[in-house]
Amino acid sequence: MALPRAAVRLLTRGVVAPLLSPLLPLPVSRRLLDATGYVLPLPLGTRRTATTLGGVAVERVAAPGADGPHQVLYLHGGGYKTGSPTSHRALTAHLSRACGAPVHVPAYRLAPEHPFPAAVDDAVAVWRALRAAGHAAQRIAVLGDSAGGGLAMALALRLRAAGEDLPGSLGLISPWLDLDLRSPWVTTNASRDAMLDPSTLAPAAEEYRRGADAPELVPLTADLTGFPPLHVVAGADEILVGDSDALVERARAAGVPVSYTRAAGLWHAYPVFAGLLAEADAAVAELGATVRRDCAVAPVRVAVVGAGFGGIGLGAALHGSGTAEVTILDKADGVGGVWRANTYPGAACDVPSHLYSFSFAPGREWTRRFAPQPDILRYLERVAAEHRLEPRLGTEVTEAHWDEARAAWRLDLSDGDSIEADVLVPACGQLSRPAVPRIPGLDSFTGPVFHSAEWDHDVDLTGKRVAVVGTGASAIQFVPAIVDDVASMTVFQRSAPYLIPKPDRAYGRVRRALLRVLPAGRLPARAFWTLFFETGALGFTRFPLLTPPFRWAHDAMLRHQVPDADLRAKLQPDYPVGCKRVGISSDWFPALARPHVDVVTDAIAAVTPTGVRTADGTEHPADVIVLGTGFATTDFLTPMKVFGPGGVELSDRWREGARAHLGIAVPGFPNLFLLYGPNTNVGSGSIVHMLESQIAYVRQAITAIAGGAGPLSVRPEVESRFDTEMQDRLDRSVWTGCRSWYRTASGRIVNNWPGLMLEYRRRTAHFEVGDYRDH
Repeated sequence: MALPRAAVRLLTRGVVAPLLSPLLPLPVSRRLLDATGYVLPLPLGTRRTATTLGGVAVERVAAPGADGPHQVLYLHGGGYKTGSPTSHRALTAHLSRACGAPVHVPAYRLAPEHPFPAAVDDAVAVWRALRAAGHAAQRIAVLGDSAGGGLAMALALRLRAAGEDLPGSLGLISPWLDLDLRSPWVTTNASRDAMLDPSTLAPAAEEYRRGADAPELVPLTADLTGFPPLHVVAGADEILVGDSDALVERARAAGVPVSYTRAAGLWHAYPVFAGLLAEADAAVAELGATVRRDCAVAPVRVAVVGAGFGGIGLGAALHGSGTAEVTILDKADGVGGVWRANTYPGAACDVPSHLYSFSFAPGREWTRRFAPQPDILRYLERVAAEHRLEPRLGTEVTEAHWDEARAAWRLDLSDGDSIEADVLVPACGQLSRPAVPRIPGLDSFTGPVFHSAEWDHDVDLTGKRVAVVGTGASAIQFVPAIVDDVASMTVFQRSAPYLIPKPDRAYGRVRRALLRVLPAGRLPARAFWTLFFETGALGFTRFPLLTPPFRWAHDAMLRHQVPDADLRAKLQPDYPVGCKRVGISSDWFPALARPHVDVVTDAIAAVTPTGVRTADGTEHPADVIVLGTGFATTDFLTPMKVFGPGGVELSDRWREGARAHLGIAVPGFPNLFLLYGPNTNVGSGSIVHMLESQIAYVRQAITAIAGGAGPLSVRPEVESRFDTEMQDRLDRSVWTGCRSWYRTASGRIVNNWPGLMLEYRRRTAHFEVGDYRDH
């Protein structure tokens, strides 16, 4: 809330100015000045992180949504002898919000302990560290107030003398540029400036300079030709306003683009009162706008293959960021991915709805605790519409080639067209290609044959003899949904699944209305189910003693729902619980216990024109065959082919099994980021939670690329270290105890994440550009 100017002037003169007086012991002055930093309000949600750049302690300040790709290096004021990131915490937070970028505030060395050039050396070290982190000079703005403004100019002069690129923007708030205090305004405004007086500055200048003589100490006399756009803010009543006047005049004479705010009736460094003073807020907003304008970048062209949860989620995350121009491609005629393709009867999620949705886009479509397929499809369509995503549908990507000369990906499309992108994000998923078993004679069957993921709704199953091949997650849903329609059903089971009860229930109108108006009402359910699934994950990966309750639940339900002992024996798994995904269903066992249903465990030998023959020679007659045989999960990007530099094909690189750093990045394939890639599936949990973590990571990578980093290729040693860790941990998991779709033919587990969802969220929270190298 803004205060009257007079009140803030009184606060400045009565509290801040005395803290700068040389009469106050310096250690006391520094501590008290830091304490004032906690008085001024910060934008809600601002994050302040202690880090190190170039060996200098730095505070990284980021307001919500201020993720660049440009960066701000801020040099605080304090007469070269006081001040810190803490004393300027409010101003830098408001600048972060205004600039739309993180602000890096060095705790540079202060005089008199460390006179010139220590502070300039620290500023240069931080600048070079930002550059080494992949940030282009054009995408970095250097700002500073008072003495920090002088350091900003000294930094620019040092860089130019070294032949290095200059910042994209320079912003100076009440800069102190003439240590000799020769401007007539020093005396003219002595009684008007609420913060400074000459007796404060003179000793500070002497202690900082300590007899040195260098161009960096007198930027007012420097040749400013070729300097970046310069933006100066000063109070007309301050004693240093003459420095700003002289700098602006010299910069304009040198042809430098300049903006100058000379605020009448205001004192030295008045923008530090952002959040309390309306004029300060206006100055910060204008400075932020100039930084955005000076450091503007051309959007990164991002091609996303797949319009399911991954593609729609990334598109939504990048929408409106200004850093990316996103093209989403999908071979289907609508968004939704597997939730558009899988329309079989009973199709629903086996994860509760509140956990199977993005945290930034809560679902309001849910009609049940475990959302049916139409609800999930409506949800994805709404998210796409609200973020104005317009995928290029009916378009299949057949090949992607890295063009080294253009440093871009060329995508060849099935219609003969091609597009170019700076970044390629395959979001095809692990469950997108139906796996059709190679059963002898399958083509000879005279009746309809279809996979559950390609359900033929034109086939009326009423009164038909139906053969179901497979007992995976899809069969567990569609068998109970059709069992009452068919004349007879034969279910061919290779291995029995573990099941736990499904605590599903319908949501009434009142509850659905409450969830719309009170989104926070979802949080308790989301937290409960997160804890439930994370407990399962711990049992499957680290603590086997947590898994017996899942087996007990299965056994109890089996005893209660299947009276026939022989059938119960067939439905009892012969592998450790969790080795294959544990199903959630309360109606699978009752469906199989129906009199007209037969469960066959003998291996299928062949399909005949009229049925299915098993290895014991028995032929089981059928009118329709439904394949519930799952998906080709270990090939990942197939049938799309991806060729990196030199024509290396990704599938060749993955011949021994797919692998990627964090399941996202592959060495030697620049600017390629996978969603739902290797080792990111969860044996217990929500893939949407995992995808949201990956989306945040990829967004940061794209921001870094927009800021001048790249093309980026993950370092081989980084990926190798991650893969070694994954396989070591997976070797100790329950998933080694059986054959499953989690593993390749050689036994390598390529699908699953060996930890908690929360661990993955933590490990993908920050994109480390140091893990990558320019290609």
